[in-house]
Amino acid sequence: MRANLYSDSPIPALTRAVQFAAARQKLIAGNIANIETPGFRPSDVDPREFQASLAASLEQAQRQPNGALAFDEGGAVSFSAEGVLLEPTPLGDNILFHDGNDRSAEHLMQMLNENFYAFKAATQLVRFNFGMIDAAIRERP
Repeated sequence: MRANLYSDSPIPALTRAVQFAAARQKLIAGNIANIETPGFRPSDVDPREFQASLAASLEQAQRQPNGALAFDEGGAVSFSAEGVLLEPTPLGDNILFHDGNDRSAEHLMQMLNENFYAFKAATQLVRFNFGMIDAAIRERP
């Protein structure tokens, strides 16, 4: 039987999801801020890559006796003691304008909204899980 209430909960995985969404939000905001900069090419990290890495980490944690969540390093997303590190790649999926810029405000705003809702869902789930732990400690529903 595992004795660590925290590592047995989904909170470590949700914490990583919150960290990823926050770092990606900064990246997308930087893209929006530079939308009129000549020669600027927006970049992003594919959230599906993070989700696949998270799924693999969760499967691996279930097989280990201590249940620790560990991510494979070397992808576009890596975690350290300081937080999350992103290695974005240029999007390059829009028309290249005469100033060398590759802009699409609509696409960037869509990415911003999708990422915001992923962040919001993860933070609400973290809050719910901490509420369940608090209720168990207080022995009240």
